[in-house]
Amino acid sequence: MNYQDIVISSQDTTIEDLDTDVLLELIQRGYDVGHLQQLPKLHRLARKIEAVHRANPDVPKGITLAIKKLEYMLTDHIERENAYVLRRMEHDQPPNPHTPIAQMNEEHSYLRQQLRKLRRMTRNYRVPDSACRSWQRFYRELKTLDVSLSEQIYLEREVLFPRFQF
Repeated sequence: MNYQDIVISSQDTTIEDLDTDVLLELIQRGYDVGHLQQLPKLHRLARKIEAVHRANPDVPKGITLAIKKLEYMLTDHIERENAYVLRRMEHDQPPNPHTPIAQMNEEHSYLRQQLRKLRRMTRNYRVPDSACRSWQRFYRELKTLDVSLSEQIYLEREVLFPRFQF
């Protein structure tokens, strides 16, 4: 089953009622893949904006580093989460007390802090009048990533993980 099939088959079901394997597929092939593809593009755009517009006071100083930090944090988190948590949940396997769900939730909190930092740096993705098209696209795509990653964190913390907690 691919990501498109998941979206089509789940249209009549609320996200909270999705089968665990369908939910895992959505997380791994939908959210994770999309985020891992998007972050390097955002990093390149941030670097370009900081370089080209460095004299502009509206450029959020350090935005490239903040994006790179999010990319590192998320990549590391996804690798561990897939290896130690999500694979243990396939086919509704009985909960394993050694599954590090609490650690994943703690990492979700750190990811949310980084997203809040990016929102502050960009004044909630409000594009200044002096922004070029690349800058506008960067804020638009960064906001889309923020919303998508926030959705994924909700899905994992509030829908998937409670199915496996004691």
